[in-house]
Parts: sequence; C-alpha cells; structure tokens
Amino acid sequence: MENVLWKVLAFLLCAFLLFLAPMMSLLDRQDDIAYSVVLAECNRFVDACRDTGYITPNMYSEFLDRLNATGNFYEIKISHIHRSVIPVYKEMGGVLTFTGEYDIIRRGTHEADILQVLFPPGSGLSALDKRRYYVMSAGDLLFVEVRNKGKTMAASLRDMILFSDSQTPTIFVRAGGMVRNEAD
Repeated sequence: MENVLWKVLAFLLCAFLLFLAPMMSLLDRQDDIAYSVVLAECNRFVDACRDTGYITPNMYSEFLDRLNATGNFYEIKISHIHRSVIPVYKEMGGVLTFTGEYDIIRRGTHEADILQVLFPPGSGLSALDKRRYYVMSAGDLLFVEVRNKGKTMAASLRDMILFSDSQTPTIFVRAGGMVRNEAD
C-alpha cells in the first residue's frame, strides 16, 4: 500500500515538473511581453500627445487597438491638469496695483470629460474635425495609467497552483509629463 502512495506522489511530481513548470514559465514570459508592449505604447501615446498639444480620436483609437492586440483587457485612466498663473492685484485708494505675487490655479480634467470631447454622443462630426480634438496648453500635465482588468493566464495558473485568489493587476503602467507644445 505504501508503494502505491509513493508511486502516485512521484507521478504527480513528474506531471508538475514536466508540464506545469514549463507552462508557468511560458505564461510568465507572455506577461512580460504584454507588459513591454503596454509600456511602449503608453509612452508612445503620451509623448505624441505632449508633442502635439492635443489628443485626436484617431490617436486614442489607435492606442486602444495596440493595447488590445496583447489579448488582455485594460482599464485606462487619462487625466489632464491645466495650470493657470494669475497675477495678484490689490486695490489701494481706488487704483489696482500689482503686488508682485502670482496665484497658481490647477484644474484637473479626467477621462470622462476628455472622452466626451473626443467622442461626442450623437455627433456626426468626422474624426478629423478639429472640434473633436482635445486641446492642451504648453505647461499642462498629462497622465495615463493602464492596468489590466481580470487575470492573465499566468496569474490564473499561479492562483490555481497556490490555492489563492490574487487581486493585484499583473500589468500596471503609468506614463505622463508636461505638455511641450500647444496646438495650432
């Protein structure tokens, strides 16, 4: 009886070593490739937006198409922070005089508002129409955050082997920076 248990245990160990370990390595490499693609595409999209000073519907659609080519589903967050510098004046004897100080006002615009400009509902505007461009100013900040929704195959297999349920995203990328140019 003891011999049978050892044989079953040896068979399971061989199955793990001959099948699951190489499969896990292959799926981990696939996740690494997907991460590299998402990182490169995220940086490419953000750099193009920062260099031109605007986001077009075609730029955003191409960005989504390239991310979807990895076979994963992603949650994308875009935020734009517009910075305004306003000089401070003080009234002295009915005359406004400059105090030498400035107020800096930052106004954030999030993904829903940006997508509303890019893809207005019920609009028959062409994708090349300038009214569908989301325009930014030089000195503004643009940030894009991409994380996978759901689990990748490697995460699913790892959870199955370890009898766990991980909730952390396997692919998580942030990119952004200051807008360099203004739209014409």
